[in-house]
Amino acid sequence: ATIWFSILMIIVASATAYLVIVYPNVRIIPIVLSIFGYTYGSLLGVFFAGMLTRTRGNDRGNILAMIAGFIVVAILSGLPNKVGDIFHTKFYEQPDWLPVMEFPWWIFFGTLVTFFVAILFRSRPHQRAEQAM
Repeated sequence: ATIWFSILMIIVASATAYLVIVYPNVRIIPIVLSIFGYTYGSLLGVFFAGMLTRTRGNDRGNILAMIAGFIVVAILSGLPNKVGDIFHTKFYEQPDWLPVMEFPWWIFFGTLVTFFVAILFRSRPHQRAEQAM
């Protein structure tokens, strides 16, 4: 697992370095904060579901909630079209009523969506009994 994660880190670092070389106006800090925005909202939402509720949340529900949080942040950030810009295409037309959010808001909306989806799933009774001990 450590080797695969190291390889993934090298790939991400290389892609980021390439992006900065190809587009010199791009700065590293917004890139790093935007990456956090996609992932930390889901992480924080599941954390809140576990800390603030006793009978809500299970493994399957948390995974679905994290995926939902990521998808919502991707849509709100315009990620499909940002990826499309790399390939000189546009995947979809952003509706006028749906604003494109900037990266400081991504964690907030990812957390909200993940938390509210996670609390829709109930813990199993034996999971609650084990948590009480």
